[in-house]
Amino acid sequence: MRVTLALLSLLGVASALPSESTTIVKRADAYNPPRNLAYIQTFRRVDGGKFSMLPLIQNPTQVTHLYISALHINPDPKGMHLNDNHPNDTIWNNMWDEVKQLQKAGKKVMYMMGGAAPGSYPRLCSGSRNTINETYYMPLYWELKYRKLDGIDLDIEEKVNINCPYALLQRLNKDFGAKFIITMSPVASELQPSGYGLGGFSYKTLDYYATNSFKPNGKIVNWFNAQFYNGWGDAGTPNGYNAIVKNGYAADRVVLGTLTSPFNGGSGWKNLTTYQKTIATLKANYGSKFGSVNGWEYWDAGRSDNLNEPYKWLGQIGNSVFGTKNTFKSQEAVPQDFNSTVTPAKSPWPQLTDRLLKLGVVRLATIQALNETNGDIRKAADLLGLGNLLGNLPI
Repeated sequence: MRVTLALLSLLGVASALPSESTTIVKRADAYNPPRNLAYIQTFRRVDGGKFSMLPLIQNPTQVTHLYISALHINPDPKGMHLNDNHPNDTIWNNMWDEVKQLQKAGKKVMYMMGGAAPGSYPRLCSGSRNTINETYYMPLYWELKYRKLDGIDLDIEEKVNINCPYALLQRLNKDFGAKFIITMSPVASELQPSGYGLGGFSYKTLDYYATNSFKPNGKIVNWFNAQFYNGWGDAGTPNGYNAIVKNGYAADRVVLGTLTSPFNGGSGWKNLTTYQKTIATLKANYGSKFGSVNGWEYWDAGRSDNLNEPYKWLGQIGNSVFGTKNTFKSQEAVPQDFNSTVTPAKSPWPQLTDRLLKLGVVRLATIQALNETNGDIRKAADLLGLGNLLGNLPI
């Protein structure tokens, strides 16, 4: 879920919920909170040992949903890839075997499609008027059928016409039914009043029209995994999450997307204690309606929190979400905080950010460009289409 750049053409209520008990009961189904979610894209261990997902069910992590990442629709309709290999490649044999064991243990396992690599959504929606192109869609359909996964996450990090996600949502819902979980992963700002983000369309408009009375919440999108990192949001405070709820999204459909280590994104990682404080406040605000937490990504989760196994990070988050032992201030009353003022995310390169801002670039796009280029202002300017304007300015 390392976000890419959709550049200068970025797009542009509910009152606070009453206080509830912050003790959350055991989950009742696969669609409503509490949830403890994680993306898995890197299938190796930090120490070089054999990677396995099974510790997630062999230890008390309370994980509920896992996203196998990332599925890509390539120019060859028959050549879709899971990361760098076809899903049928033998490299994935062990992974698919473990997926079955995870599902047997009651965990929901889904695909994440898209992300940083461009092309999947324009290809799927290359039909007339940005509608479904059957040549590309049918291989996806049969892949989902064959794997018997529980759902799919649409991570759109390139500019597309709103007809594209709308057509995909309608078709997936029609083909797989109301029990098939469909989520989306916008950057946090796309759900806030500013609407700025990567997809180039209005999520609020999309969500208004993408409805189905047979879905658990009446919406085709079960929930949104909002990315609070890489300059698009701050998971260190409740403000950005509150702003999304105030903008009209039900809290139980908004998941707090976090970085599990500072190595998984350009910026925005917080230590575990900070995440736990935010979770505690959001639980105080929204009680059982809090949409819970997602982590990008699993393989090195907790690496910078002195945790030697990634499942331990998921376990700590699970404890905080479900209100069990070892929760931050679990026995203390946590005050509500409905502050929804979204302050600009801190940039790892404040001076370079200021230089690009003077050229008229939106701050969110500036930070993202610098994240993508690891602070190389000339490459960032090229990504933003400003190479000529930057000219011979001293760097």
